[in-house]
Amino acid sequence: MHNKTLRRHTSNMRHTQYLVCTLLILASALIIGCQKEDDSTPTTCYISFDAEEYIFGVMDSEEWFEIPINITASAGYDRNIGVEIVASESSAIQGRDFTLESTTLPIPEGKTSTYVRLQGNPEAIATGERRTLKLRLVLDDRSINEESITECSITLQHCCPFDINDFEGYAVLTSTWCMQYMNCDSLLVHTYVEADENIVVIEDMFYEGHDIRVKLDSSDRLNPIATLCGVQTLATTGEAFGTIYGDGKLLICEAREYTSTSADLSGYVSFYSTCEEFMMLYAVMYVEGVGEVGMFGNIVEWISDDEAERIMREGL
Repeated sequence: MHNKTLRRHTSNMRHTQYLVCTLLILASALIIGCQKEDDSTPTTCYISFDAEEYIFGVMDSEEWFEIPINITASAGYDRNIGVEIVASESSAIQGRDFTLESTTLPIPEGKTSTYVRLQGNPEAIATGERRTLKLRLVLDDRSINEESITECSITLQHCCPFDINDFEGYAVLTSTWCMQYMNCDSLLVHTYVEADENIVVIEDMFYEGHDIRVKLDSSDRLNPIATLCGVQTLATTGEAFGTIYGDGKLLICEAREYTSTSADLSGYVSFYSTCEEFMMLYAVMYVEGVGEVGMFGNIVEWISDDEAERIMREGL
């Protein structure tokens, strides 16, 4: 009898221990579940601009620019964050130079990003002028860590639409080649375009019978690039120097593509302006098998037909 009672008591203790262990496991799971749920709340989400600086080329007042904002974790409900303009550190004025779509940014349920959207006004920003503004995220300290970017600077630059036909007609060519080898500063030249390939052809650029072709790249409105179309013959050495050197051809090529023995020319990138209708060419002149003559800067500025006629009458 005593043994039966002892066995029953031992069995009850085992059941009790099993029940306690089960309850402890369940409790632990609930605690972990609460921690995970807590980790997904805004108090543990860090919010940041994607970068500290942006530059936008303003061409059309209907175009919207987007500035990404990143959130480290999603939430099971919709959220909002605020953004403000730091007027004391901005030269651009809301309503005149740009329009901010909203200062309250929604973050939909389950999402980890949103955007600040703004439009620029090209009519308020003069050609060659830049306007800046600084934006600041309105956050509590729990949403910021040491990697958070809570402010970003935005530069708005006026840009003009690209039209290859704007680079056709008469132009004034001012060149250091002219200054050193032609006893003048500038020449009146004429250009035509190959529209299908965005190529400008400068007729008789320095010497008669030697046209020079330049390709315009408009893929980056903030950094429009001009590139000479490979190695071309600028003149005979007889025309340029009055004597024969090497094979008798004076060649011209893009400076940044030439391997010079005297300097690193990779940073000399030719460019053009759609707004001001000019082109800056950095070119190397050389004779194959003999050597380079040097690098020369060439500015081509397009003018009206009336101005061209005046120059033809009066000279440069």
